[in-house]
Amino acid sequence: MNRHHRNAVIATTLLASSTASAAISANAATFSLTANGTAQTVNNSAVDLGDGRFAHTGFWANNGMLVQWSNLITSYSVVSGVETAYVSGGFTVKNNNATNPLLLDLSVLMAGTMGWGGTYTGSAGGQGVNFSFNQGTLGAVNGAPVWAGLINGSLVGGAITSTQTVNPFSLASFAPQSFNGSAGSVTNGVGMRLRLTISAGMESSFSGTFAVSVPAPGAVALAGAVGLLGGRRRR
Repeated sequence: MNRHHRNAVIATTLLASSTASAAISANAATFSLTANGTAQTVNNSAVDLGDGRFAHTGFWANNGMLVQWSNLITSYSVVSGVETAYVSGGFTVKNNNATNPLLLDLSVLMAGTMGWGGTYTGSAGGQGVNFSFNQGTLGAVNGAPVWAGLINGSLVGGAITSTQTVNPFSLASFAPQSFNGSAGSVTNGVGMRLRLTISAGMESSFSGTFAVSVPAPGAVALAGAVGLLGGRRRR
């Protein structure tokens, strides 16, 4: 076997080993929702879109309050030697209760592990309308981000940290915001959290994304091997 053929075999072997080392569960994503501090039961269904992608749709409704999500995609994939798990989609939150505000806390979690050395990115935006005759509020709870990522059960990053006062029959808008950072090692799942306060008589919608990407182990080994082989050729 000549040197060039041997190098090609080594590279092919390393590329084959760069397939998914993660075990992120997109199909079994769990949804947890609390309303005004009390845990609630949600209805959710998942549709397999193929290639590791699942569309989750569901809702929660109680006492004039409604939360819906649709086309929420959770996925795990390997592209060009990079492992990625992500959550993206839209949420509609309506508070048609006559008097009571809603403090909503909704989390989506994909259990599993990924490699070390990853990064995360996210973005979110939204708006709301006050259909009541009273002044209302919409947005963050005590300055905590409305939209944030979850890695190993801990919040990372975040977007929309303001709360707006909304006059009767007026619109509140939150321009899209983005965030990013180092993910470290993913040992206990990836997900996102939506947390907001919405007054009685208001309706809102928020959409966003959160993704974690790490180099596949085989891709890292391949990069090192290519450098090593190149060094050998130069010598």
